[in-house]
Amino acid sequence: MKPMRYAHSDGHTVLCFEDSGRYMLTGGTDGDVRVWQGIEDDDAVSHRVGEKVYAVAFKNNRFYTASESNSIQTHTFPDGSPDGIVTRFTGAVSHMCFNKSGSVMVAASSDFTVKHVEVESSNQKVFHGHQAPVLSVALHPQEELLASSSCDGSVKVWTVADQSCVKSLEESIPKCSDISLSKTLCRLTWSPDGKNLLVPREKEIAVYEHNSWQKSVITHESFTGAVSILTFSPDKKLLAATCCDGTIVVFDWNTRKCVDKQRHDKGLNISALAWNPSNSSQLALCDTEGQLGVLDLTTTRDEPAGNDQMNAEQFAGVFDDDDDLLLEASNAGPGDDDDDREATDAAQGDVPSTKKSKPLLDDDDDDDDDGDFLKDIKLLPKEDDASSIADSLPPPASIIPANTFKPTPLQRPFQPGSTPSHLSNRYMVWNDVGIVKQYVSDEENSIDVEFHSTATHHAMHLTNSLDCHLASLSSTALVLACPAEDDTPSKVMCMHFGSWDSSKEWTICLPEGEEAQAVTAGAGWIAVATDARNLRIFSGAGVQQDVFSIPGPVVCLAAHDNKLMITYHAGMGIPGDQFLGVILTTVGRQKKTLLNGGPLSISPKSTLQWLGFSSEGTPFSMDSAGIVRRLSSTGVLTWVQVADTSEHAKGKSDHYWIVGVGEHPQQLRCIPCKGARYPPTLPRPAVSVIPFKLPMCEMNTEKSQYEETFLRTCLFAASLRVPGADNSDLQEALRPAQEALIKLFALSARSDREARALEVCEMMQEEHTMQLAIKYASRLKHMQLAQRISELAQRRAEEEEEEEIVEESEDIACSRRNGTLAQHEENMEDEEEEKADMVEEDDTEEGHSTGPKLNLQPREVPGKPTSKSILARSNPFKVSSQRSSAHPIKGSQVFDKLSTKTDKSDKLIVPLPVSIRTSKSGVNKKTKTISNMFSKNRSGDSKVSSHSAEPVKEDSETQNSKPSVSGFQLWLEENREELEEERPDLSQEDLSQVAAERFRALPKEERQTWSQKAKSQSAAATSPDGRKRKRVEDDTSEKPNKKSTMKPLSQSTNTKLSGFTFSKD
Repeated sequence: MKPMRYAHSDGHTVLCFEDSGRYMLTGGTDGDVRVWQGIEDDDAVSHRVGEKVYAVAFKNNRFYTASESNSIQTHTFPDGSPDGIVTRFTGAVSHMCFNKSGSVMVAASSDFTVKHVEVESSNQKVFHGHQAPVLSVALHPQEELLASSSCDGSVKVWTVADQSCVKSLEESIPKCSDISLSKTLCRLTWSPDGKNLLVPREKEIAVYEHNSWQKSVITHESFTGAVSILTFSPDKKLLAATCCDGTIVVFDWNTRKCVDKQRHDKGLNISALAWNPSNSSQLALCDTEGQLGVLDLTTTRDEPAGNDQMNAEQFAGVFDDDDDLLLEASNAGPGDDDDDREATDAAQGDVPSTKKSKPLLDDDDDDDDDGDFLKDIKLLPKEDDASSIADSLPPPASIIPANTFKPTPLQRPFQPGSTPSHLSNRYMVWNDVGIVKQYVSDEENSIDVEFHSTATHHAMHLTNSLDCHLASLSSTALVLACPAEDDTPSKVMCMHFGSWDSSKEWTICLPEGEEAQAVTAGAGWIAVATDARNLRIFSGAGVQQDVFSIPGPVVCLAAHDNKLMITYHAGMGIPGDQFLGVILTTVGRQKKTLLNGGPLSISPKSTLQWLGFSSEGTPFSMDSAGIVRRLSSTGVLTWVQVADTSEHAKGKSDHYWIVGVGEHPQQLRCIPCKGARYPPTLPRPAVSVIPFKLPMCEMNTEKSQYEETFLRTCLFAASLRVPGADNSDLQEALRPAQEALIKLFALSARSDREARALEVCEMMQEEHTMQLAIKYASRLKHMQLAQRISELAQRRAEEEEEEEIVEESEDIACSRRNGTLAQHEENMEDEEEEKADMVEEDDTEEGHSTGPKLNLQPREVPGKPTSKSILARSNPFKVSSQRSSAHPIKGSQVFDKLSTKTDKSDKLIVPLPVSIRTSKSGVNKKTKTISNMFSKNRSGDSKVSSHSAEPVKEDSETQNSKPSVSGFQLWLEENREELEEERPDLSQEDLSQVAAERFRALPKEERQTWSQKAKSQSAAATSPDGRKRKRVEDDTSEKPNKKSTMKPLSQSTNTKLSGFTFSKD
């Protein structure tokens, strides 16, 4: 027996020969059928037919497979394309065989039935009667009878005509409940003449005569266990039998005597045995570890026994290899002849050999040293020891074992949300938009499109005249693609039902030699990946917008709005693993690559099963191990495991088929598949929801559950974070995370884990959660913990204040650089002018006023002089008012105020500088911060006067007060000269921005030092009691009669102001 070699992964392996005997076909638990051109073939062709292959047979240039789909599929040879389904069962197919012509198939299944099927017409007969899964079947040579063996321990003989059982042989094999538990495969067979039925039994072969059913036995001393497989040679002379311990015995059928026997090197059980149809001396076999071997009976029977001494003839074979044959062919001259060389060797008395070694080193030069060396070897006397000859020869080349490293086959391209294309009824795509189903039969080839929402589009029924096998569905388009056939190129067809015109369909042909392998549809565009590693992007109306190359063979595509995700083979992975790369980019005018060639994380020894986006646009993936991963967008882009569907499966053979993902709420929508990986089209499967769960340690503990809730909530809430937008939805989504932190803090505090509790507080972001933590720690008498939490909150408040100052400085610099500051000041001036004019006109209309007088004095900003152009500017169309005249003449003095000095009461209100206004607005917008916890209660600041003139007064006085100095301003004053010397080319605005960046880059301790200096300087301006002076109260106390001296407002003005204040509209 030749050495066994690797063929498939561990498990049950099946085998058959092609009709001519040139090729061997094997199938295994990896779901592939491999075609071997001899045992030495290192480049076998693989065809993917399913998850597991239970049986394989070959007839009439086609091979038939039985996989986990509980059906028998036909494939063309040698390309392996699916060519229809012969029959279906409700259980896994265990064995099948054909008649001599190949027109009739007999198959057995685990559903206790046997089927007799006519291949061409598909007419079938079903045989019922077994009480357990059927192990094997055998068709009589005259096709009148049918024999079957079952796990119920019986062998039944049926008549094909009326499907009746004519003979039942009980207690023939050991009973069991499943094929996987059976000790024997019980592959029974009929004798070539049809007179006997041979049944494998325990340590023997039972032979039953056809007519009388008399039993005879064939046995051998090598049978130490149950006999499993029986098969006759093509010449009908030899019978091969295998035993469960790996023993193979070959009998002469006529004499019933053993002619050869072999044993597996590892003693493994033989799972398949087949004769070469063109060579009755060659027997192929497979074991339960997926290995393939060949037994040459001619070599084993003619091999001499007991010859342990090496002679010269055996030693001469050391030089025989392919290279020697090439040298011999090159050294042979046109006049050389084998007979002449043999005669010359005989005349010289050389030792004859099977392959002549003289021409290998022969040369025209008689003085060649190599030739003399070979001549000396040949002239050695025969009685010399063989070891001396071996010592004088170079060592033989090392032999490389056949089962060396084999690269992992690359995963084939697929469409996410689709079932295998060889199925007659299958899903072309199932996603959040709808479902596309394909029906293939002898009568029709059609496509049905259903939408989850009828508002998107109505259902459609299409005739698949182009034999499209790829489909993608979006809310605006349906994309189909067909393969290239003969002279017809591969085509892409799009139904743009989101178009506003009547032309909603278009078709485009791909270049010659290029075939579509994956398609996807986005928001107003589609993408097609081809086998030439090109990715083509079209608009919804069919305009070719872009084309670029993919780094490797494409695996699948996915799209969402303007995002496109490409998965491809980035290289050769470690044995058993796929090495996939991902490109995540945007499609449109502003192209942006988010992930360029990053690796895709999948489980060991698995393949990619689904790839897509969530409803919020986050990439997700699922592999064949059932692991669902999400692309984390926080920090470095990494794939995070968020679910394991295998935890929810009831059995090992059950799987989940994903159809959609949602993040808010968190939903993983899947279809449970019992005993399969793909759902059936009929009946319509139900969609179930699986919760997300991160793979945390010790998930049975309360601590790990809180940690998982916090991490998962923060991970999924990242998709709602939009810079500069209203993040109310984000705060609502983060609420479970904050609750989990509070519970985790309480659990740590109760367990006296104060250090852990403080670390939990560092993860809190809201003020009220910190307050609750301090109160809870104080209640539990953990005063040190409460003190540390307070210090943590204070440090965080100081950091927030520094960040606000830096951000304000950056905003001012950006505003000045963009030219928006001047425009903003002009707008504010115009608004203040209009307000002042309105007040002045009201004063003009009413000569006498009884209300309070508004203080319209201009604001004085220290350190910034008022612009003369602003003070001199006035409204040229304003009607001048003479206080001495009660009836002014309108229109006579329009420009009379241009040359006169402006009165104090008529001065315009100067707007605040942007720096001060920005600071005020920034403080007002920030409502609840941690700094509020340490703010002092200033009752005087919270009092609001009832007079309408006091708010304007307070603003004016606040403007005159000295602003507080920040740590950044102190640092900038000290380092300004150094920065100006280093960057003399920058303006003041740009220099401020550079300074802000450098201040932010300082160490935390140094920034805190500058902040303390700023606080100490600000404290010098406060009153002795530690509080700032309130100029409003002081001015009021010093000038109690100020209100009476001010000019009261007119009655109309008071009416307008009161109406504006208390207006309900």
